[in-house]
Amino acid sequence: MHLTILICTHNRSALLDRVLISLNQAHRPTSWAVDIMVVANACTDATATFLKNYQSQATARGWLPLAWHAEAIPGKSHALNSAIPKLHSDLVAFVDDDHRVDKSYLVSICKAAESYPDTA
Repeated sequence: MHLTILICTHNRSALLDRVLISLNQAHRPTSWAVDIMVVANACTDATATFLKNYQSQATARGWLPLAWHAEAIPGKSHALNSAIPKLHSDLVAFVDDDHRVDKSYLVSICKAAESYPDTA
């Protein structure tokens, strides 16, 4: 099974860093692959550089794999709509760039999906 965490962001690379730290500190489900998809929505700050740096360090640091793309049209709905066709996982969880997740977040989502497989 495969879980993707989807995050849309707009010019908030400092907040994005914090949510990625919390996701990487969360316990990982043993029977699921987990990755992150970030949509950089009309970003004009250092978000792209930040994401490229994350990707270059992820494997060596044991971080969750991260894919990202830029969406030029501003607005969260545009960001989400551009991301959906790129997702190929069994389950998607939406997290905002200003969120922090609990250490049990990833495991709890996967357990809920296993317990209620017919739920969308």
